[in-house]
Amino acid sequence: MNTYKKILVSFVLAAASTSAFAVVNPTYAEVRAAIDNTLAKVEEAKAAMDSGAPKESLVDMITEARQLQKDIANNVLDVKRNQASGVLKQVRVAIEKDDMPAAKESLNNALNRYKEIKQLYADNH
Repeated sequence: MNTYKKILVSFVLAAASTSAFAVVNPTYAEVRAAIDNTLAKVEEAKAAMDSGAPKESLVDMITEARQLQKDIANNVLDVKRNQASGVLKQVRVAIEKDDMPAAKESLNNALNRYKEIKQLYADNH
Protein backbone atom coordinates (compact mmCIF):
# COMPACT_ATOMS: atom_id res chain seq x y z
CA MET A 1 0.00 0.00 0.00
CA ASN A 2 2.88 2.34 0.83
CA THR A 3 4.47 1.74 -2.57
CA TYR A 4 1.13 2.40 -4.26
CA LYS A 5 0.87 5.77 -2.47
CA LYS A 6 4.39 6.74 -3.53
CA ILE A 7 3.69 5.87 -7.14
CA LEU A 8 0.40 7.76 -7.08
CA VAL A 9 1.99 10.86 -5.52
CA SER A 10 4.83 10.75 -8.05
CA PHE A 11 2.37 10.47 -10.92
CA VAL A 12 0.24 13.38 -9.65
CA LEU A 13 3.28 15.61 -9.18
CA ALA A 14 4.60 14.75 -12.63
CA ALA A 15 1.24 15.42 -14.23
CA ALA A 16 0.80 18.72 -12.40
CA SER A 17 4.21 19.96 -13.48
CA THR A 18 3.67 19.44 -17.20
CA SER A 19 3.23 22.31 -19.57
CA ALA A 20 -0.44 21.39 -19.98
CA PHE A 21 -1.05 22.97 -16.58
CA ALA A 22 1.12 26.01 -17.16
CA VAL A 23 -0.53 29.39 -16.78
CA VAL A 24 -0.51 31.38 -19.99
CA ASN A 25 0.14 35.08 -19.62
CA PRO A 26 -2.62 37.21 -21.12
CA THR A 27 -1.89 39.07 -24.31
CA TYR A 28 -1.62 42.83 -24.59
CA ALA A 29 -5.09 42.97 -26.16
CA GLU A 30 -6.65 40.91 -23.36
CA VAL A 31 -5.18 43.08 -20.61
CA ARG A 32 -6.07 46.26 -22.50
CA ALA A 33 -9.67 45.02 -22.94
CA ALA A 34 -9.90 44.18 -19.23
CA ILE A 35 -8.70 47.68 -18.30
CA ASP A 36 -11.10 49.32 -20.76
CA ASN A 37 -14.06 47.21 -19.58
CA THR A 38 -13.34 47.94 -15.92
CA LEU A 39 -12.90 51.64 -16.57
CA ALA A 40 -16.16 51.74 -18.56
CA LYS A 41 -18.06 50.01 -15.74
CA VAL A 42 -16.64 52.43 -13.13
CA GLU A 43 -17.60 55.38 -15.35
CA GLU A 44 -21.08 53.87 -15.76
CA ALA A 45 -21.41 53.56 -11.98
CA LYS A 46 -20.30 57.17 -11.54
CA ALA A 47 -22.86 58.39 -14.08
CA ALA A 48 -25.57 56.31 -12.40
CA MET A 49 -24.63 57.69 -8.99
CA ASP A 50 -24.71 61.25 -10.33
CA SER A 51 -28.19 60.65 -11.77
CA GLY A 52 -29.51 59.23 -8.49
CA ALA A 53 -29.78 55.55 -9.42
CA PRO A 54 -31.12 53.11 -6.80
CA LYS A 55 -28.67 51.76 -4.26
CA GLU A 56 -29.07 48.15 -5.42
CA SER A 57 -28.13 48.93 -9.01
CA LEU A 58 -25.09 50.91 -7.86
CA VAL A 59 -23.92 48.00 -5.71
CA ASP A 60 -24.39 45.65 -8.69
CA MET A 61 -22.31 47.92 -10.94
CA ILE A 62 -19.52 48.19 -8.37
CA THR A 63 -19.53 44.43 -7.86
CA GLU A 64 -19.35 43.87 -11.61
CA ALA A 65 -16.46 46.34 -11.90
CA ARG A 66 -14.59 44.44 -9.17
CA GLN A 67 -15.15 41.20 -11.08
CA LEU A 68 -13.98 42.72 -14.36
CA GLN A 69 -10.80 44.09 -12.80
CA LYS A 70 -9.70 40.58 -11.89
CA ASP A 71 -8.84 40.07 -15.56
CA ILE A 72 -6.20 42.80 -15.37
CA ALA A 73 -3.33 40.35 -15.02
CA ASN A 74 0.03 42.01 -15.32
CA ASN A 75 2.90 42.02 -12.82
CA VAL A 76 3.46 45.75 -13.20
CA LEU A 77 -0.18 46.54 -12.50
CA ASP A 78 -1.02 44.04 -9.74
CA VAL A 79 -0.35 46.35 -6.79
CA LYS A 80 -2.23 49.26 -8.34
CA ARG A 81 -5.09 46.97 -9.36
CA ASN A 82 -5.40 45.62 -5.82
CA GLN A 83 -5.41 49.14 -4.41
CA ALA A 84 -8.10 50.25 -6.85
CA SER A 85 -10.13 47.16 -6.01
CA GLY A 86 -9.95 48.10 -2.34
CA VAL A 87 -11.28 51.56 -3.19
CA LEU A 88 -14.20 49.97 -5.09
CA LYS A 89 -14.93 47.91 -1.99
CA GLN A 90 -15.02 51.15 0.03
CA VAL A 91 -17.53 52.53 -2.48
CA ARG A 92 -19.78 49.50 -2.08
CA VAL A 93 -19.62 49.65 1.73
CA ALA A 94 -20.39 53.39 1.73
CA ILE A 95 -23.38 52.84 -0.57
CA GLU A 96 -24.69 50.06 1.65
CA LYS A 97 -24.40 52.42 4.65
CA ASP A 98 -26.20 55.18 2.69
CA ASP A 99 -23.13 57.41 2.96
CA MET A 100 -23.39 58.79 -0.56
CA PRO A 101 -20.87 61.65 -0.17
CA ALA A 102 -18.17 59.17 0.89
CA ALA A 103 -19.24 56.77 -1.86
CA LYS A 104 -19.01 59.52 -4.47
CA GLU A 105 -15.56 60.59 -3.27
CA SER A 106 -14.30 56.99 -3.26
CA LEU A 107 -15.80 56.35 -6.69
CA ASN A 108 -13.96 59.37 -8.10
CA ASN A 109 -10.79 58.04 -6.46
CA ALA A 110 -11.34 54.61 -8.03
CA LEU A 111 -12.00 56.16 -11.43
CA ASN A 112 -8.73 58.10 -11.23
CA ARG A 113 -6.86 54.97 -10.16
CA TYR A 114 -8.16 52.96 -13.12
CA LYS A 115 -7.26 55.80 -15.48
CA GLU A 116 -3.77 55.73 -13.97
CA ILE A 117 -3.60 51.96 -14.52
CA LYS A 118 -4.63 52.42 -18.15
CA GLN A 119 -1.97 55.09 -18.67
CA LEU A 120 0.70 53.05 -16.89
CA TYR A 121 -0.08 50.03 -19.05
CA ALA A 122 -0.02 52.12 -22.22
CA ASP A 123 3.35 53.61 -21.23
CA ASN A 124 4.86 50.17 -20.64
CA HIS A 125 3.67 48.62 -23.91
